[in-house]
This record gives sequence, C-alpha cells and structure tokens, in this order.
Amino acid sequence: MLAFSYTLIIFVICLINIISNQLILQPAQTNISRYQFEPFVGLCTGQKTTRAITWQSPLQIDIEENSNARITIERKNYGLRLRIRNITRNDQGIWTCLGFNQDGKSFSSSLQILVKVPITFISAPIQYAEINTAVLIKCRLISNVAAEISWYKGHDRIEILSSNYEKTSDGLKINRVSSIDNDIFWCQADVIETGESKDYQIQVVIAQPIKSAKIICIEPCAVEKRTATLICEASGTPPPQFSWFYGQNEHLIVNGISKFIARGNRLIINHVDETDSGRYSCHVFNDFDPKGQKIDYTLHVIIPPNLLPIAQQEITIDENFPSRRVGFTCRLERGSIENFSLEWLDTHNKPVQAINGISIDDSQLITQRLIQLNFNPISREHHGNYTCLAKNSADLTSTIARLIVNYKPTLIEPKMNDVHSIPNHPTIMHCRIDSYPPPVIQWVKLIQGHDTNQAILSDSDPQVIDMFTQQIDSTIYETKLTYNPSEEDFGFIFECRANNSRIEKHSIRLRRAEPPRPVRISNVQPTSNTIELNVQTPTDYADIPLIQYIVKYEQINVPNSLKTISFPVASNQSQSIEIKSLQAASMYRIQVAAENYAGLSVFSTPIQATTFSGEVPQFNLSKTSCLNHRSCLIKWTIEYDGGSEISRTEIAYAIIHGAKKVEKWSKPINIEFPATEYELKELKPKTYYDIVVRLFNAAGNSEKIIRVMTGFSSTCGTDCHSKPSIWIIVGIITSIIIGTIIIFVLLILNRVLRMRTISRNPESSPLTAWLFNLLFLI
Repeated sequence: MLAFSYTLIIFVICLINIISNQLILQPAQTNISRYQFEPFVGLCTGQKTTRAITWQSPLQIDIEENSNARITIERKNYGLRLRIRNITRNDQGIWTCLGFNQDGKSFSSSLQILVKVPITFISAPIQYAEINTAVLIKCRLISNVAAEISWYKGHDRIEILSSNYEKTSDGLKINRVSSIDNDIFWCQADVIETGESKDYQIQVVIAQPIKSAKIICIEPCAVEKRTATLICEASGTPPPQFSWFYGQNEHLIVNGISKFIARGNRLIINHVDETDSGRYSCHVFNDFDPKGQKIDYTLHVIIPPNLLPIAQQEITIDENFPSRRVGFTCRLERGSIENFSLEWLDTHNKPVQAINGISIDDSQLITQRLIQLNFNPISREHHGNYTCLAKNSADLTSTIARLIVNYKPTLIEPKMNDVHSIPNHPTIMHCRIDSYPPPVIQWVKLIQGHDTNQAILSDSDPQVIDMFTQQIDSTIYETKLTYNPSEEDFGFIFECRANNSRIEKHSIRLRRAEPPRPVRISNVQPTSNTIELNVQTPTDYADIPLIQYIVKYEQINVPNSLKTISFPVASNQSQSIEIKSLQAASMYRIQVAAENYAGLSVFSTPIQATTFSGEVPQFNLSKTSCLNHRSCLIKWTIEYDGGSEISRTEIAYAIIHGAKKVEKWSKPINIEFPATEYELKELKPKTYYDIVVRLFNAAGNSEKIIRVMTGFSSTCGTDCHSKPSIWIIVGIITSIIIGTIIIFVLLILNRVLRMRTISRNPESSPLTAWLFNLLFLI
C-alpha cells in the first residue's frame, strides 16, 4: 500500500510538469555530462498547442540549420533536434529551446551541459634554464575540475624537498640553477573528484645565450656570375636558429626566390652581379635567448679578370735581316684589383726567365694594369707561344701572345760526321733539325763529294730500307735513313738537307768498319772449379755492335788442354764471363777476343789464374771464457782458408740436459769475416751449452763444437760428459771423513775391550781372542 502511494505521487508530479511545461526536452535530465569531443543529440518537442522554433547556445545565439556545421538543428515532424558533432569546452553551459503557442505566447525549456575534460598538459616538454639564475619550470594543464600538482625529479621520480625549489600556481621555481638541474622533472596532476591522475615529463636543459656570432663567406666569395654563400656562425644552447635580412630596409629573405635561398645558417646568392653588393644581416637566436644577436656583413662582388687580346707578331731573322727588338703588352680590360697580378709564362707554361735577351717590364702594373714582355735581340729560341696569366681573388684567366720567328734550319745533332758499316749490313743515319717554318728534308748521296754527281734518295731505291721524318717538338724535326750499303758506297757522303726557303746541310761519310780493338780483362775471380772474367771493349765503332766474345784457355803444363768457347754479348760497355768445369787447384792461361760484323779482334794478352783447391777452411777453437752467468766469449784461430776466401762465419748454440740430451739449436748468428771472436749474451746462468762455430768458403763449410757452462772457463771437446754437481763432491768428501773417524773409534774400542779380557782371564787362549775380535767386527 505504501509503495502504491509513492508511485502515485511520482506520477502526479510528472503529470504536473508535463502540463506546466509546454516544451518537452529529451534527454529529460536537466544536467547532462559529456566528455570533450564526444557527439551530443537533444530533442525539443512541443504540446498540442505549442511548437518548438529554435535552440539557443549558452551565449544566446540561435543555432542555424546547416548540415555541414559542427552544431546544427534538424527539423523533424515530431520536434526540433539539436546536434553537436564533437562537443568542446566552449559548448559547456545552458542550452535553451524556444517555442510559441497558438496565441503567440513564447515558451522555453533548458538543459545544462557539463563538458568533462581529461587532464591535458599544454606546457613545453623541453624547457631551458641558464646556470646560476632563477627559473620557473612551467606546468600548465587543462582540466574541467581543478587538479592537485606534485613535483618529482630524475628517472627514479624522487620527491622534491629541497629549499632551492618552490611550488607555484604556474609550475616549479628553481631559485638558483646548477648543473644537477640538467635532469628530468615530473609534473603529476591528480583530480580527486574523478580519480584521474596523469604524469608529465619535462626535460630541463642547461641553456646558454647566443654568443660569438659572425658571418663568413666561402672563398672565392661573391664572384660575378657565380654563386656566393654566406655562413652565419654562433654558439648557444639549444642550437641557434637563423633569420637573414638584406639592405638598409632589412627585408627578410625567404626561400622560394631564385635569387636568394636561405637554408638554416646559410644564405645562397645565385648568379651574383654588382647589384648584390651591400649589407647582409643575420639574426641568431634560440628558444632560450629569443633576442639573440644580430650581425652585419658587407658583401663586395669580385669581378674576374678579363684581358685584352694580343696580336701575334712575325719576324724573319738571318744574315740578311739583322736582329731587332720585339715586345708584347698584356693589359687588363675589366676585373677587380683585389689580389690582382699579371705574369708571363713561356712555351712550357713556366714563368719566363729574364735571360737570353728576354726582359719583363712591370712598372705600369699598378697604375695602368699592364705588363710588357720584350725580346732584344730576337733569336730563333724565342719562337713560340707566350701566355699572359692574370689572377685576382675571383679567378684566373689568360691570353696567348704568339711570336713567329722565321729562321734558317739549324742542325742540333748528331755531332759526328762518320758512320761505320760493312757491305749488306743495315746502317742507320739520322739528323735532328730546328726549323721554322717546317722544312722539307731530303737525303742525298754524294759521289766523291761533288754536288753535280749526286742522287736524291727515296723509299723506292733498292738500298733504302727505311726513310722517315717526324716532328718531335714545335720546331724540332728528326729524320732517319736506314741504308744497306754496297761495296762501292764506302767513302761516299750522305747529306741531310733541310729546306724552308733557306737550306741547311749536314754531311755524314760512310766508312768501312774494322774489327774491334783488343779486349781488356779488368778483373779475374777464381773459385775451385770456375774462373769469372770482367771484360771491357773499346767503343770506337759503336755503330757496329759486338756479336760475341771468344775465350781461349788451357791448363798450364797439361798437353792438349786448349779449349775455345764463345759468349754472346750482353753489353757493349763491360760484361762478366764465367768459365766453368775447371780442375781444382790448377793454373790456367786465358785469352779473350771480341767479334763484330767486321771481323774478330786480336786476342788479349794472356793472363794466368789458379783455381782454388776446393777444400773447406781449417780452424781451431782457441779459447772460450764464460766469466759471468750470462755471457761467453768464443775465439777461434784459422789455420787454412781452403784455397778460397772465407765468406762468413756462423755461430749457434743449444742447452744441454744431462750427458746427451740437447734442446733445439738457436737461429745461426752471421759474423762478417775477418772477425775471429764473438761474445754470446743473454744466456741462462749455471747452464751447460753446446756451441757450434762454422766457417764458409767457396768449397763449403767446416765446423767445431764446444761445450761450456756459464760462469766457468772450459775447453772441453765434444766427447766430454757433464761435470758432477759440487754438492755431490762435498757429500763424498764428508762421507769419507766420517767413515774414517768411525773406523778409528772402533779400533780403539776393540783394543780396550781385548785388554780387559786378557787381564781378567790370563789363561784364555789366542783362539778365544780371535773369536772375540771376529764377533766385535760383526
């Protein structure tokens, strides 16, 4: 009954609200909560005699019907709908639905929207602080219900309790920043009403203001028609940022313009011209120091040098045209004078030297921007192209001054006038000629030296093997004639002629070659079964090469031992010849001759050489001294070298254990002859060593082995055994002494006991005494 009464009361109250409210809202709650950015829909419905007209925002602005708007109304048959697609904090407040009845009376009904906003931090995650200053770490947030702020520090989130830190409404104040504040700070926000809690990490960076700002220009700087690059440099933390300005009005330079491109701390100026000269400014700042520094740079556009062309000059010199003075002038037409210079280069692109009639006049370089190159007197060596080189800070350029000197052909080489050959042996004749203009070169054969009886040679002549001319330098020409002479050609003159409207001749007489002159034997080096000769041949006829050497040798006092062998020529200067398979310890008589295409030379004066006996060296180890525990001095005496020179000596050693056990031998130590002693170092103390000494000659080597102990002197040979230890010797001697004492004591005791026995029993027989002594000894 009580429940029915309560339900009836609620129904009556709702009925009264419906009757009293002419506009009905859905949702029916008067206070509605929504999270930010969520959608919301509300419906306003009229009664039979009322009608909903519009919705008003908390700012009492009528909402228009627009399907694309974030907030709109939608008219339906059953009422007026309010649609908010994503609700924001600005939408919080009272929303009112307005309507009228048939009599024009207005009605309204409202609901209140509460926008719930979660904790949202809006402070910078990285904040800067200058050392030894006070700074506020800002922690700003958005929350529909006020949040309680707590502060922590470091990765371990330690609560901040130091008096150097103060909590404020905007954040955390650091009264004096130090290096330990370069750390992570945690801003913790708690909303008790909703139970929401969030942390926000703020990195505090020890910052520095902008310092040492400057502008540099990459060299070469601001060259006309090229690209100039200005670089703005500065220090500061966080990293600096840059803005560029130009001119007196300081117009900001931005990207996208083809003339100027700003890329960070670089300003690129494309296709520089003289109008780009002027003042450029760079503003350097960072997040900590927004004011920063502003610096200026005055740009001067540098114009590359440009030279006026130089006209060529042509001069003819010979006995009919006396020498005269010639000069060139190199002048700057346009260009900057910063680091400006002019110089002349010769035909080899090297600086012109003021020698051989050449002089340089640079007296007007500063005032008139010109330099002169003079030739006085002119000569054929001056022919060629000369380069005038201009430089400044922007670039370098050059122009050519061409000096043409027409002169008579001049023979450079060869200086010889004779060439030697034999019939049907190809002979080469050549000439090298300096000439301008280029000459026409011919080879002419003169018979008996008469110009009237001459023949111009050509490639078609049967005796001409080859004939060609080549240019090897700008004015140098070389011609070669390869000719196969006949018997009748010897004594004729072959003439090299060069004609460039003036003629130069050079005569070469063809002579019959003779056999080589006698060979000279400069050195003899015998061994046990070989003899090596060093031979030299005079080079009077170098154009006829040697073919071979003929060697005759015989063993003295041995009949029918004469032999002849030949050796091909490896060099026309000197050559080594080795006679092999000889008898050891024998004396030989040797002669040598040289052969070329003209014949064989006479044999040289006989020489005698004795081969070695072929024995190995004989020596003795004279003394070995080990005067300390770490080294030994080895000495040896050579009795016989074996018939050939001792080339070297080797020493090796090995440690000995016991009488026969030998460790690995050391690496051989090479000793140059004629040394006869050597000190071995870095040995082990009180250790036995086997030491081997080897002597080498052409026949082989011999060796001796010695055994030593470090710290003692020894001359023990290879058949000696290891010496006993000194302690063993001492033990043996001690044992002998003690044994002698014991025997002596026993003899005395024996004598005393026997005397007592006799005194007690004088009638005892000798047999009894004998038995007593035997028992005592046992």
